[in-house]
Amino acid sequence: MRALVLWLGLLLGFAAAQASNPYALRFAQAWKLVEDRYYATDYNGHDWAAIGEEYRAQLARIRDWEALYALLDEMYGRLQDDHSRVLSPTLARMYLKGSECQALPFKDSDLSLPEIPPVPGEAAGQPLSASKPKKAAPKAYPAPQVSLRSGVVVFKLSNLIESEGVSALQNAVRRYDAKAKGYVLDLRGNPGGLVLRMAEAAGVFMTGVPWRLVSRGVFPVPLPTFPPPLAGRPQTTKPLVVLIDEKVNSAAEGLAGALKDAKRAYLIGVRTAGNTEALTPYCFPDGGVALVANGVLAPFSGPTWEGRGVEPDRLEPDPQKQLEAAIRYILKGP
Repeated sequence: MRALVLWLGLLLGFAAAQASNPYALRFAQAWKLVEDRYYATDYNGHDWAAIGEEYRAQLARIRDWEALYALLDEMYGRLQDDHSRVLSPTLARMYLKGSECQALPFKDSDLSLPEIPPVPGEAAGQPLSASKPKKAAPKAYPAPQVSLRSGVVVFKLSNLIESEGVSALQNAVRRYDAKAKGYVLDLRGNPGGLVLRMAEAAGVFMTGVPWRLVSRGVFPVPLPTFPPPLAGRPQTTKPLVVLIDEKVNSAAEGLAGALKDAKRAYLIGVRTAGNTEALTPYCFPDGGVALVANGVLAPFSGPTWEGRGVEPDRLEPDPQKQLEAAIRYILKGP
């Protein structure tokens, strides 16, 4: 009986902590995601436990959800990987546009919550208006662009986070493929994004298992195009040139590298950034999202692109000449 009373006391204490310290719960969730799922077990040479203590000490000054999410994002920035982020519900709607995301991989009861003073002026357990913006968030990335140049379809894909870009690419191929002489996929400046978007974009032009994800697990995880090889064919097999530059990162590098390695595309431009951590989005109950770098993208066989980037087939450092070179390649060959 005594043990049962003690267990009930702990359970009720945890529930009370959740109600009185909602910020503490969100902090604990965000911190544990990195502790458990971050691809580098040394956290890029940083002491993640010490960083957690440093930022936990700042919880007492937090008075609204937007401030909390800004604090969490700053904490993730201490990993210095240029990828991992924490997005408030407002920013998540702006950047992810309803992209798929995973549930938290642990229970709230598994977390250790820090003691912080109650937040004044807010009833325990009540929803907070700070995470419910009254107007639509502004657009985060330039819209995808499609144009026709001498029978060549030129498609500018600004990111691999929003679903809008890949959908527009698929629609453009459906619309123009019968008469198109070929395609130019312009990835210049693309910061990358989600592995799923990368697989969907690659699936427009090829099928296969061109990647592996190197993570904390014992074995790398093979990553297929989408749809998978046995479930469908690419939308087009016509000639393809991909434009790349030093600002191409992450999943956009994986896309360009896979198309090159499969000899499906000819790459023109300059070497990409060599920053190929793969992001997994984890959703918080209020719509906020933690983007955690849980692995590094690599070709299915061969060394990773991390730190070395994807090399173009043709080096063309002048941005003004890259598109014209791509169109000439499709119309006349190398």
